[in-house]
Amino acid sequence: MGHARNKALDLREVELKFQFSPGGLTKLEKNCVLAGTEAKKLHQVTTYFATPNAVLDKGGLTLRVRKSGKLRIQTVKSRADGRGVATNRNEWEWRIAQNMPDVEKLKNTRGLYKVAKQIEGKLEPVFVTDIQRTVRLLRQDGNSIVEAAIDVGWIRSGITSEPVHELELELKGGGYEALYQLAAQFQKLAPLRISAESKAVRGWHLRTGQTEPARAARLPKLRRNISVAEGFHKIIGGTLGHLIANIGPTLRGDPEGVHQMRIALRRCRAALKLFAPHLGDEPAGKFDDALRHLGRVFGKARDWDVFCLETLPAAMVKLPAELELAIPNRPNRPNRQDRQHADSSHGHGGP
Repeated sequence: MGHARNKALDLREVELKFQFSPGGLTKLEKNCVLAGTEAKKLHQVTTYFATPNAVLDKGGLTLRVRKSGKLRIQTVKSRADGRGVATNRNEWEWRIAQNMPDVEKLKNTRGLYKVAKQIEGKLEPVFVTDIQRTVRLLRQDGNSIVEAAIDVGWIRSGITSEPVHELELELKGGGYEALYQLAAQFQKLAPLRISAESKAVRGWHLRTGQTEPARAARLPKLRRNISVAEGFHKIIGGTLGHLIANIGPTLRGDPEGVHQMRIALRRCRAALKLFAPHLGDEPAGKFDDALRHLGRVFGKARDWDVFCLETLPAAMVKLPAELELAIPNRPNRPNRQDRQHADSSHGHGGP
């Protein structure tokens, strides 16, 4: 629980977020777990706020006010830690009475007082999400509780907008494995793509016209006396975080995104070999098989990028006449359909 003076909910949010195609909604709703569970339908309009000097963003925070009927919920979230597949971050929530943020709530919350003083009187709305949400509470293995939310709607900033088709699985109680078990069930019904980009990040893309670049690998920080289990978690989590962070840049056509995904796959396989004596043969084998398959898919994409962007231009300089005769129409880079095929392979065979 959060600081007693403002009755904020101070939580760790652990969730898996996926994007699906518009046609996937009906298929997801056919999941046998969902079919027998009561659904709560909500219309949520959420406004995100910032300051001209980007105090919140520099501090790794987002601030929003969500309106659902007469209810107003103010939420502050920290930036996700970027380790592994599941998002893990701090979250504070308060009920408020108005549509604008109540900065006094932040002032009375441990860890947020300083940023509250910096943003007071400077907040302005920057983008809005308008979502029809269907929520169900699912029990897994008798002990774990997962909230499954299907979001359909729009993100809008000024005159620009983009659609939302998302599935969020948030752990409410129990072990992490419940999230992955449910995700595997849904994946059999409709193609799902792991999304590392929150609605807030996507809103900023619309607001600024700028997107996240490809991200290089980061070395994990390991203590000298770290246990094998913790070391495995940090190293594998880091490689998966590196892989997922580059899905967006890859889908946007950034060749460096493809290159970084290949690096992440190789590093993950190397880590599996390093820890092989401590892992069971069957799970390690399945994991490695999936990574090897992905490596082949992204290897072909990377080879094509290198050929089109490096090999062929260099050859055109050295042998322009011969190549003009042999290749009257210079090949283009892989089209969107090719890249979506690679992404689909990631969704079906990936870790």
